[in-house]
Amino acid sequence: MVPQDTFALIGGSGALELLREYQHNCKRLGPAPTPFGLSAVLYRVRIQDAHFVFLPRHGEFGHELAAPWVNYRANIYALREQGVFRVFAWSGSAAINLSLSVGQYVLPHDLIDDTRGRETSFFKGTRLGAIRQHPVFCGEMRAATESVLRMAQMPHQDHGTYVCAQGPRLETPAEVRRARSWGGDLAGMTLAPEAFLARELEMCYLPLCYVARHAEGIKEREKRPGELLGEVLEEAETEAAEEARARFFGLAAAVSRALPDERGCQCGAIMDQYREEGRLEEDWHTWLGKP
Repeated sequence: MVPQDTFALIGGSGALELLREYQHNCKRLGPAPTPFGLSAVLYRVRIQDAHFVFLPRHGEFGHELAAPWVNYRANIYALREQGVFRVFAWSGSAAINLSLSVGQYVLPHDLIDDTRGRETSFFKGTRLGAIRQHPVFCGEMRAATESVLRMAQMPHQDHGTYVCAQGPRLETPAEVRRARSWGGDLAGMTLAPEAFLARELEMCYLPLCYVARHAEGIKEREKRPGELLGEVLEEAETEAAEEARARFFGLAAAVSRALPDERGCQCGAIMDQYREEGRLEEDWHTWLGKP
């Protein structure tokens, strides 16, 4: 099991509703000051013998911040400041791939950034940050998560390309067709630049997506004006999506227990080229400035 506070869960929409189940086993730390502004609120959570930091990216009381306005740099900085070096992120996504069903888990292996205007690097205005993005996500965390899903007999797809759109509006049917032509399997709005920023601070990062709906134009559905997404899911689909989302705290605890204490991946050495050149010191704070 990983040491306390070195593992974090980043939650998507509806995260705080799930946290209420563990309210007697969590401590609110509040938002953290960073050189990039205040982070989202942080919690320290205990589920049996698993301890981790939890950050709801969209706000403390619901969907307060849409994806384009999340302060991704502050959030990742705050987690790193807490001592976190492994990040498990959830994302409710729209299926582009017709083989995916609502409620199904997907472990993406690749990411297309189709956002605009977001701050995608900590190293703006410098020569730093030219780092590889292959593999995009941590292989060690992937192996642990796949093992947890298999042992729990939870149906999942172990690969997929996530296309990150700008938002906050949903995609158009033509944009979905374009994403399919790119090889996209899922559409969402949050993994970029979150994954890239975690990589810059040499943190392991792995998303686990669940299919919350189908992307526009993939399946013709009855529309219900006035609802958040306006799409009427079948009752079984709604239940499947809610059940998938409800498992995330338990899954995070199980993944943290399945990981070795010491990292065996290369995520912690991403910036070695700059250290060797003498352009970065060992203390990561000196790269960016202290809060």
